Amino acid sequence: MSQVNIQGGVIQGLDKLGTLPTGHTHLQGRRTGIGMPKRYQLEWVAGQGGRPALNAVLAWQAAYNQAESVATEIANKEFEILGTNMTTALVTYNAEGGLKLTSAGGANDQAIIAPHLDTNQSPWAGVTWGTDKEVEWECWIKSGASIAATIIWAGLKLTNTDVIVTDANQVFFRYEAGVNAEKWQTAYSIADVDTVADAGIAAVAVSTQYHLKITIDTLRIARMYINDVLVATSTALTDVIDFIPYVAVRGVSKVIDVYGQAISRVAG
Repeated sequence: MSQVNIQGGVIQGLDKLGTLPTGHTHLQGRRTGIGMPKRYQLEWVAGQGGRPALNAVLAWQAAYNQAESVATEIANKEFEILGTNMTTALVTYNAEGGLKLTSAGGANDQAIIAPHLDTNQSPWAGVTWGTDKEVEWECWIKSGASIAATIIWAGLKLTNTDVIVTDANQVFFRYEAGVNAEKWQTAYSIADVDTVADAGIAAVAVSTQYHLKITIDTLRIARMYINDVLVATSTALTDVIDFIPYVAVRGVSKVIDVYGQAISRVAG
């Protein structure tokens, strides 16, 4: 359990997957000791509760089919996978932990993990993650053995695309081979005004783990961290924008390993 000293006191369990430096975020409503936190929070260990499948796998069957029933039973009920030419078979358990996502064989094929967006299917989508609710989100991923001709992206968006100009409001991380000297970029958009910057850390490497984290404070300022290093700070985001967390890879048979995600917000 992480501990942070603040004016002589200690806050335990401040975050889930990494340590957040003090002074970067308003701490209103965070945990003040052991027991129930004062925030609504969700954690997902990738693979827990089954493999994410295509949305249609959980669709109601008009007539009983044993194979379809088994597929429905073992599919994850919190998250689904999607993307151009994506199939359920392209999500597998990683022998070293988590899940392995592989895109199909086209240059623009994507493997995307998203909360189940069907009504009342998952609290990851049923609960709002608004810019006005001090949202904190993080994921833990690993790049594949080849990252040439690859795009990896993850964060808080309105739609499931890595194209920066699509969403009017967003905060996310993006790597694209051949762009920005092979380094991570940070991107945030405020009412269609896009800010894209070099994250300022070493170039993305093959088979390397990355802990990506976004915090939004009481003033709607987003801060972006890679492996616990602060790499970007936004100006005030648009008020009352509800985001969706996504993690994805694009390219010809490109791979990322996903170990987990966590998200939280103030309650009420």
